[in-house]
Amino acid sequence: MPILLQKTQLAAKLEALEGTAENPDAGDALLVVNPVFAPQVEMYERKLVGSDLSSYKSLSGRRSARLGFEVELKGSGSPGVAPEWGVLMRACGFDEDIVPQTSVTYTPASSGIPSVTLALYMDGMLSKLWGARGTVSLNLSAGQPGRLGFSFTGADFEMSDAAMLTGVAYDSTEPEVFLSANFSVDSYSALIEKLDLDIANTLQLRSDVNKESGYSSTLLTGRRPAGSLDPELTLVADYDWYSKWLNGSEGALSTTLGATAGNIVSLSAPKCRYTKLGLAERGRARTLGADFELNRNNGDDDLKIELT
Repeated sequence: MPILLQKTQLAAKLEALEGTAENPDAGDALLVVNPVFAPQVEMYERKLVGSDLSSYKSLSGRRSARLGFEVELKGSGSPGVAPEWGVLMRACGFDEDIVPQTSVTYTPASSGIPSVTLALYMDGMLSKLWGARGTVSLNLSAGQPGRLGFSFTGADFEMSDAAMLTGVAYDSTEPEVFLSANFSVDSYSALIEKLDLDIANTLQLRSDVNKESGYSSTLLTGRRPAGSLDPELTLVADYDWYSKWLNGSEGALSTTLGATAGNIVSLSAPKCRYTKLGLAERGRARTLGADFELNRNNGDDDLKIELT
């Protein structure tokens, strides 16, 4: 019997004990796009010599797994209620601050980052990884809904036959498209078509020979937030991109998706610094490819995502 691509479910649950697998159920399921499960097994090659040229069987060593997917950038539909992707943000090193009936805010954390178990149901098969932490990127394109791209590394995995989850009630809120976005960088309302952000977490598997997989969990050991945008090229008198780049100037970046309560997503970063500028074009008009880094103001404030 074939395994159908469309019949896929993902569920995520924070771990009560780091590195100990949870059992995500229907209440932990969320809608995702393009999930890709990639198990990893280290193979030890036995380079034995003998009387012939034939090789000996390799041995299976440590194992881990990666799981990548995308999620629509949207609110829960109710102010002060966390979105279904909130659990993923926490496992990617973000604090979750909830003000009931008002807002949910995600800001970078440097401690207290939970691990997560992820279960991918694929039309009768289950791929599961645990002891996982991850990193996240954000992609915004004019006229399209925003996407959050997640990549998790787990300390162990299993694959088995399992029925699809039943009784799943997915969040029905529709995402807003990237228009009427009030975009600005360094107090300048640049004309852009795309904005990409990457929190760029550093992930490190923790070696543990007492574990069957050889790892106890995945650590989040650092981050280097960065991004890119594609503004129309301007006269120096309007905005001096190159001077800002050369002088290392930092300015705030901000934008907003949506205007309906419960589905308004606001992004802000206090210290955006250009790291590379290159000429490009869009529709025979000159543009810039502008790379930037997002830096600290007081610490753990490189990027804020607020839902209202």
